[in-house]
Amino acid sequence: MFLLVIFILHYVLAFLGIVFNTILIFLTLFRSPKSIGTFSILLTVRGGSDALACFFDIFSQSRLIPSGTTLGIASTGLCKYLSEWSCFLGFSLQLHFHSYSFHLLILCFIFRCYVLLERYPKAKQLIILICIIYFPSYLQAIFVFIDNNKPEDVRQLIQIHHSQYKLQDFVINGHADLREFPCLFSYLLMLIPIIPGYLIMYGLRRKIHFKLRNAILRPEIREKHRQLTWALTVQTIVPIAFIFSSICFLLGQLRIVESPVLESFTLLFAVLVPVINPLITVTFIKPYRESVMRAVGIDPKILIFMSRECSVAPGDTNSSMFGSFDNSSVASVTSKFTITLEKGTFD
Repeated sequence: MFLLVIFILHYVLAFLGIVFNTILIFLTLFRSPKSIGTFSILLTVRGGSDALACFFDIFSQSRLIPSGTTLGIASTGLCKYLSEWSCFLGFSLQLHFHSYSFHLLILCFIFRCYVLLERYPKAKQLIILICIIYFPSYLQAIFVFIDNNKPEDVRQLIQIHHSQYKLQDFVINGHADLREFPCLFSYLLMLIPIIPGYLIMYGLRRKIHFKLRNAILRPEIREKHRQLTWALTVQTIVPIAFIFSSICFLLGQLRIVESPVLESFTLLFAVLVPVINPLITVTFIKPYRESVMRAVGIDPKILIFMSRECSVAPGDTNSSMFGSFDNSSVASVTSKFTITLEKGTFD
């Protein structure tokens, strides 16, 4: 019964993730003011990656079954009506887009820190950086995909370790031996960066908070920066879901805990991230938030959700908590921790 609840929850969360990220992509393409600038490119790519991760989650509906040195992948999604190969392809692409989205999240933090403390990057530079960050995720997907073993062999190995499992209704794929280089390399490439990446995001948040705390600010500007720090804090909490996902996988792989429920939680935790991320983005970027409110018939003026201007740049009514990315009037933090409105490094 509990597995059925998790199965339904998987579908609901993944469907919501597709809807939320599709809305975010629409907003970034057609409702991005000039003040957001190049940052909308990063938001669009990340929204697309999250939407595809949710789509392939529905398509494959996979559950990881650690079995000694064997890793079974039991799928019950739409792919089972096509072929065994399509289920494994869907699973591989799901992991691929989860991994890429996590790397893009780190880039979002680097971007915000760079804009606030240094200078504004050009669109071409950001696109090149996005392509470079894609390369590790691309390698991970290729190595996972080429190491697929025969489904019947993997099913037999799973039954040896989990004879009590009833897997007749599942499409089985997987890796007969995780110690083989392509498989081991691909999963390590996905697991190892999670904790260091989270620490990088946390460190960048602290750095921004330190700069703002020591800056000489007027009270109203300090409040805007406090809201920026709050937004960054929320963004650092979300990747914890990836850490929980990794813990569930390792507990099963090391045979510390063996349970179908734990196996189901591995990818359930992962799908939470692409569901929550677009909600946070729309909530904290004022133009997007107001566009959504108008679309559902709510006047933004009557909802006191945040300060009227949630900007690093005072006087910019189109900017957001994520900072004003206007090239003409931007608040930058100088080496003496003071705020200036002079044209300079962003021009």
